[in-house]
Amino acid sequence: MSVTRQSVAVAVLISGAVALAGCGGGSTGGGSTSTVSGSAVELNSGGDCAGRDVIVDRDGAVVVLDGECGTVTIEANGVSANVATSNAVVVNGQDTNVVGGQTGTLTISGRSNSATIDVVESIDVQGNAVTVLGKQAGRISVSGSGNSVTVDDSGAMTMSGNDNFVRAVSLDSLELTGSNNSVDWDSGAPAPSVDTGSENRLTPPGA
Repeated sequence: MSVTRQSVAVAVLISGAVALAGCGGGSTGGGSTSTVSGSAVELNSGGDCAGRDVIVDRDGAVVVLDGECGTVTIEANGVSANVATSNAVVVNGQDTNVVGGQTGTLTISGRSNSATIDVVESIDVQGNAVTVLGKQAGRISVSGSGNSVTVDDSGAMTMSGNDNFVRAVSLDSLELTGSNNSVDWDSGAPAPSVDTGSENRLTPPGA
């Protein structure tokens, strides 16, 4: 009898452990999201950010991210993303296109990426053959090569890369340490405060 009771007790304990294991972790929201490193969620099919950090890591994904997003990180190639509002957008893949209304910082590495975001506090172009369009940018930094940046109004701009093109309606300040860059602006700074590169083509106000 004692053996039978012990066997039953062991079976109950095993069943409880299995049930508890099934309750932990996994995806939420009916399987539409899954938790990734930190507090970020994977939204390869789009959805509501709900203030969370988001990662897109599926090649060729087409996503529309609604609501207020934290940091949106794209770790795949050939992604098309529409991000209405975010704290930051980080593009690490290639052949990706991002459109949006407003973000805090836009950081683009990789190659052949493009972004069209109306208002950005800070743009950091680290990759090559990148195209950025916007209406307002507080600060722009270009360290890659062969990039094109077109904005209406910009604050400070620093360019350490080579063979880049920048077009701005208004540019408050400009520092050039790269070479063979082309910068064209209509108003603001009359000339670069720093130009230590070579063969840079500048079209300042009144030129």
